Amino acid sequence: MRRPVWLTAAAIVLSAALLVSGCGSAQQPAPDPPPTQTEPQPSPPPPPTDNPNPPTAETPPETPGGNEPEVPDLPGDKEALRTALKAETPITYTIVIADAPREMDKTAYLDQMLAEQGYPGKNEILLVIFPADNYNIRFAMGALVFDRKISLQQMLEMVQNQYLARSRRGDPAGGLADLINAINEKVK
Repeated sequence: MRRPVWLTAAAIVLSAALLVSGCGSAQQPAPDPPPTQTEPQPSPPPPPTDNPNPPTAETPPETPGGNEPEVPDLPGDKEALRTALKAETPITYTIVIADAPREMDKTAYLDQMLAEQGYPGKNEILLVIFPADNYNIRFAMGALVFDRKISLQQMLEMVQNQYLARSRRGDPAGGLADLINAINEKVK
């Protein structure tokens, strides 16, 4: 069976074009640099004050009321949040109230914060609350939290069922207390 003449001609033209163009081996132009980020960045930590007696590793900073945990200024049931933070647990909670505009990408804010300050410690959970965005929440978990059998999916479900359910009813402090209690119950 003979090949049609046009097929042979097309193959010759294609071969010539590839040879002339260098078979695509020419150096590709450098990619454009990524666009600069125009979103607000997390504010840098405040400069150290001139405290004549700074706290040392041996003397922890004093908190109001002695052993009382610091309760973030959130609307709702602050007493429930204080009780949840006082509970004996292997997990350490860090709660950050983010001063970010509503339109800012919350996950990008958390990523930037983690890049600047580092990831949570082994048994630590970082909870970032965004008051300007209806008390929206983002979180990051340390490595041993996963070892304690809390998967990312389970954490998302606890945030949905505990924190968001109560926060949407106007009680973010109580929702945060419910979330912390649910995590503590899970790691027992």
